[in-house]
Amino acid sequence: MRGARTWRVAAVVWAAAIVALGVVPIQGVVHAVAEGKRGEDLLTSAGHFASYALLALLLAVALDDWRLSRRAVLGAAALAVGLGVAIELVQAPLPYRDCQLGDALFDAAGAALGLAIFSVAARARVRTPRGRRG
Repeated sequence: MRGARTWRVAAVVWAAAIVALGVVPIQGVVHAVAEGKRGEDLLTSAGHFASYALLALLLAVALDDWRLSRRAVLGAAALAVGLGVAIELVQAPLPYRDCQLGDALFDAAGAALGLAIFSVAARARVRTPRGRRG
């Protein structure tokens, strides 16, 4: 039970970080790091993709502790994609943020990758004998 709680805390902390970064004005930071509009778009898309891949993975483990179940996969997918869409909707009225369908699509694609990684890892854990786990 203690391990499951750790995964839940990690998922909530990561989701909170995503929300915080989704509503604060960070365009200046992105502009300073990236070189030009194309670089900004690439950096932003990669950030969306990677952050939601990790979120979906954490959520799936938190929901069912490395068991490959429909509950874990569908629940994590719904939560991750729902959060991505919700943040985009919150950004719509903010003068310093943009609500973009493309961002939500990168969030969903990242979540799909995170769930694919979860599925492979969960299957591998089932196949690995207890004595060989490190």
